[in-house]
Amino acid sequence: MRHILAVVCLISSIQLSAQTQFMPISVAQARELATAQGSFIVLDFYATWCGPCTRMDMDTWSQPEVQAAQQSFVNVRVDATTNTAAILQQYNLKGIPALIIQDADGKEYFRRMGLMTTQEVLSVLADFPTDMRGPYAADYVARDQPAAFNSHFLRGRHCQQAARAASGSVRGKLATTSTDALEEASAILSEKSDIPISLQERIDLMVIENLLLRGRSKKVLKELAFLDAELDAKNEALACYIRGLAYHHTNRPELADECYSALREAVDNAEYLALYEATVRE
Repeated sequence: MRHILAVVCLISSIQLSAQTQFMPISVAQARELATAQGSFIVLDFYATWCGPCTRMDMDTWSQPEVQAAQQSFVNVRVDATTNTAAILQQYNLKGIPALIIQDADGKEYFRRMGLMTTQEVLSVLADFPTDMRGPYAADYVARDQPAAFNSHFLRGRHCQQAARAASGSVRGKLATTSTDALEEASAILSEKSDIPISLQERIDLMVIENLLLRGRSKKVLKELAFLDAELDAKNEALACYIRGLAYHHTNRPELADECYSALREAVDNAEYLALYEATVRE
């Protein structure tokens, strides 16, 4: 915690350049700050002798819309001016400029080498969720309590919520992380006696939703067909939400409407009804 506070204090005392949003801190400090803020980390690799890097500063990183999008990230510039070969080797890069986006643990979610336009950078940044505090906290608990069902279940849930707020390949990676956590939770649950059927159903449905988030709607419908027709009433809303979106994504509006009607009648439907309506309006 002292390290995080030190980083925050350091940043508070820094006058950022009027041109860019990059902070003069180390990658290690960036990870501490990202953990505290619940942010992803933007790593921009540059060198003073790099012409395209200078051009990106002028044409991309200095643009107000890019700087506004960067506010949701911890932004760090990695200077490869004098230690180029070692830095390129460390990050497995073949050249600069380069952009890498990581989470607070250093897991990579995006990389690209070469010049990027304003619209290209904006498109990339828009794929990322803006609040990762839940997943980061759940990661910590899961590492601290690896044999606890709740730690993995909550990690799966928080990563799934982050995936819903993400787009593109970022959504898919978060959904995959969620599935891994849910499978850990299911394995722990299977060793216990008197398991509530509704709880295992909920985990199964959450795993199926992750398939939906990864763009595998046809697979979702097949997996739903394997579940018992009579789900626990507590899980009906989630099942209707998933099935309805799968039909919506596969261009079957009449079946999607039937699921929407069933969702509106299901118990405890507020969360999934709001999610369904928001997704369909996108």
